[in-house]
Amino acid sequence: MKKLLIILGTCALMFATLAVRAQTSVQAESFVRDLYAEYNNPKRPHGPEFLGKDMMLAFSPALVALIRADARKTPKGDVGKLDGDPICNCQDPDGLNLGKLVITKSGDNTATAEVRLDYSGGKPDSLKLFLLWTPSGWRVDDIWTSDTPSLKKYLQAP
Repeated sequence: MKKLLIILGTCALMFATLAVRAQTSVQAESFVRDLYAEYNNPKRPHGPEFLGKDMMLAFSPALVALIRADARKTPKGDVGKLDGDPICNCQDPDGLNLGKLVITKSGDNTATAEVRLDYSGGKPDSLKLFLLWTPSGWRVDDIWTSDTPSLKKYLQAP
C-alpha cells in the first residue's frame, strides 16, 4: 500500500508539472496582451509608466537594473539612452493597438513574443520581446527592434 501511495503521489506530481508547463505559454501571451492593453486603458489617458512606477510590472530585475543605471548616469535635464517607451518602441502611444502576437517558448522559463503594433494612421511596427519567468510572473528581459537588436546590449554599451 505504501508503494502504491508513493507511485500515485509521483504520478500526481508529474501531471501537475506538465499542467504548469502547458499553461506557461498561455500565461506569457496573457502577460503581453495585458502590457499592450494598458496603452488603451481609459484610466490612464497618457498610457502606462513602464519607465516609471510600472517598471517592475513590465521588466525583469536585470533589465530594471540597466534602465535605472542609465537614468543615474544621465545628467539632470538630459535625455538618457532611452528616449521613448521600449515596450511600444515609441514616444507617443496614441492610436496603438496590438495587431499580431506570436508566442514561442524557448525554454522552461523563457519565451519570445513576436509583436506587430498597429497605429491608427501610421505604419505598423514589429518587435520581439524576450520574456523571462520570474517569481513575480512573466517579465520582459530584452527587446529587439529593427534599430536596436538588443535593448540590454544597448544599455550596457558605454
